[in-house]
This record gives sequence, structure tokens and C-alpha cells, in this order.
Amino acid sequence: MKKNKYIFLFASVLVSQFFVSCNEDSIDKVNSPIPYEAIGGYDTSDDIAASNLISKLSFEDNIIDSKNGISGGVGTDVSYDTGIKGKAYKGSTSSFIAYGTVASSLVDIKSITVSMWIKTDPHTGGAQSLFMLPKTSDFWGNIFSLIEGTGPAQTMLLKNHLQKDVTPSIAWSGQWLVHDGANVLTNMFGTWKHLVWTYNGASSTYSVYIDGTKLDLPASMSKRYASDPLDGGVGYGELANSDVSKFVIGGYQQHLGAPWGAPDGWMLNYTGLMDEFRIYNAALTDNEVKSLYLLEKDNR
Repeated sequence: MKKNKYIFLFASVLVSQFFVSCNEDSIDKVNSPIPYEAIGGYDTSDDIAASNLISKLSFEDNIIDSKNGISGGVGTDVSYDTGIKGKAYKGSTSSFIAYGTVASSLVDIKSITVSMWIKTDPHTGGAQSLFMLPKTSDFWGNIFSLIEGTGPAQTMLLKNHLQKDVTPSIAWSGQWLVHDGANVLTNMFGTWKHLVWTYNGASSTYSVYIDGTKLDLPASMSKRYASDPLDGGVGYGELANSDVSKFVIGGYQQHLGAPWGAPDGWMLNYTGLMDEFRIYNAALTDNEVKSLYLLEKDNR
């Protein structure tokens, strides 16, 4: 009888340990992190066109480009605020960042995607510069984005600029992509907006996306030419920057000192917030842009 008691107690201990083990496994499974669902086939924003991402500034209390496309940054009156992901660059009437070195991956760029989150308010009196890839031999830079003073009903007048300096030269070497009139941007102020624009050198095509959605641009704006198409002009083709020196966020090349003169009165610093600034050496696809928007919005 005593022997049977010992057998019964031993079996009870084994069963108890089994259930404890099962319960611990169940608890571990319950508490283990649930994987995020992929968006557009990507798990994180950095998975998108990873080999084409040549510049990325997240402004996590610093001005470092994690891809080293631009380096040697010096900030003037730079501060930070809450961003769409962590911290964000906080502009002001005197703020800008000057980078002394530009990598060949950006200097020699043929196609481009520029992506950023901005949160800004209407302004008057001139044009605020989001960024600029300067050009030492010209009043204007190579590639840049500007926000003009507030348009009708507080619409955003965005201007992007491309450059193609080749020999022999082309008639339309510097190109302005101006979002005014029917192509003005609406509902862009007072909240975070994901702004992306692309230029595809192979197809000579320009595109713009707001919060992951591609804008319906007229062919006269989206299709770019090296000269007047009515006179037999061919496609604009691949970009070609020249006399590149330095890089600036939130200001103009004229804010950088020599060899440029002082900024004109209408050349304004960007006064809003900016986060997750990216440059790719390719034109992202519609799916890639949409996925980038959703993943960054999801803090991924």
C-alpha cells in the first residue's frame, strides 16, 4: 500500500510538471511579439528599393545622413520637435543645414526620387527652400524644391527643379516643375503630409505623390523634353548635374556663403517641420511610394 502511495505521488508530480510546462509554453506564446503584416511586400520602410537609397536623414536629434550621401553637416539655429517617426527637423526664419561633402552617388544621379514628411503653415513674402543641391557656376542650383508664398485658398505652390548640363548643350537644360493653376497642391497645411516626387530618366517622366497617392498631372507637365517638342524636341533623358558643391536643407545655396552671393529678400528659410528625408537614385514605382508612406506612418 505504501509503495502504491509513492507511485501515485510520483505520477502526480510528473503530471503537475507537465501541465506547468504546458502553461509556461502557452504563456510564452501569448506574450511573444506578433509579427507585423507586410505592406506592399515590405516589412520596413528601409526595405523599399534599399540598393537605390543614397541619402536618409531621420533627424533623431542629429543632422546625420545614415547613407552618407551628404556629410560634414553644420546646422544653423537647428532644433527638433516630435516627428512622424521619432524626432523631426524644426525650421525657423534663420534655420538651415549646410553639408560640405556630396557623394558621387548623388552628384552623378540620373533618375531621382525625393521623399519627405512636412508639416508647415502658410507663409507670404517669398519662397521657402526645402532643400537644394547647389551649383557654383549659376545663380540657381542643380536640383531643389521650393514652396512659394500661399496661393488662393491657402493652396501650396510647389516648385521643383531639375538640371541636365551636357555637351553639346540642350535648349531646356534647367527645368522648372511648377505646381500652380490646376496643378496646385491642396490641403497641405497644418498637418503631416508625405510629399514624394520622382523623375525617371529612361522615360523622361515626372511624377508627384501626396500621402502615397499619385497626382493626375497633365502630359504637358509629366513628360519632359530637351527642347520644344513642337520643333522636334526629344525626351529630356537622364539628369546631369554640374559644378556641384555642398548641399543644404531648409535654405538656398546663397545661405552657404562663397562663392554665392547673399540671399535675395525673397529667398526664405523653411519654417516648418521635416522628417524622414530620403533621396533615391531611381524613380520609385507607385507601389513602392505607397508602401513607403504606409510603413513610415506605421513607424516602421
